[in-house]
Amino acid sequence: MAASSFKHVTGVWGQECSSSETSSRDLKIIKQLEFYFSDTNLPYDKFLQAQIKHDDGWVPISVLLTFRMLKSITRNSEVIASAVKNAVDSIVEVDETDKKIRRKPKIVAPVPERSLFKEIVERSIYCSGFPRTATVDELLEFAETFGDNVITKTTPMRFKTKAFKGSLYFTFSSKSEAEKFLERKSVEYNGVEIERMWESDFLGNYKHKAYSPFNYE
Repeated sequence: MAASSFKHVTGVWGQECSSSETSSRDLKIIKQLEFYFSDTNLPYDKFLQAQIKHDDGWVPISVLLTFRMLKSITRNSEVIASAVKNAVDSIVEVDETDKKIRRKPKIVAPVPERSLFKEIVERSIYCSGFPRTATVDELLEFAETFGDNVITKTTPMRFKTKAFKGSLYFTFSSKSEAEKFLERKSVEYNGVEIERMWESDFLGNYKHKAYSPFNYE
């Protein structure tokens, strides 16, 4: 899952957000951006890989705002730029024009190799059974109950529609943390039992290896 990984804007256009709302919104923005540029996602995101080759790693905020998850938090590029500028110890930075974002060059992204993908898969759990009406906010808050470093992402199958299908990958910081989650007697979301299995089992059982850039077996 990470790597997953998988919140809605607070406030209304034309109205000011309180300081607590702004802080919460900015945190969501940074978390989402850091997922896009993370070791878990960036090496395997063909679209972003193409974008970062154009301008020394910079990606226009306008392009990032075409991503559904970020757009669900805010559609305001100035808000995104401000959140990045004020972030502490983030892996992303904003340029002098406040129009572009990139992963900090000093934090070198890993090369998308077979061994790296396999390592990510080995600490990722496929989860299904979520209601299709669940919001990004609700799913992220649910994931956070299992640890601060859990990365969530929607299943990467190429559906004709981008609507949420009720399935997520949870990618943990280590395989041992993933095992603890999988070994839980029960995991429920709003009273509904969530089915869990290793991502590798899901990919193997349902023959979705076409998603993977590698044959990791």
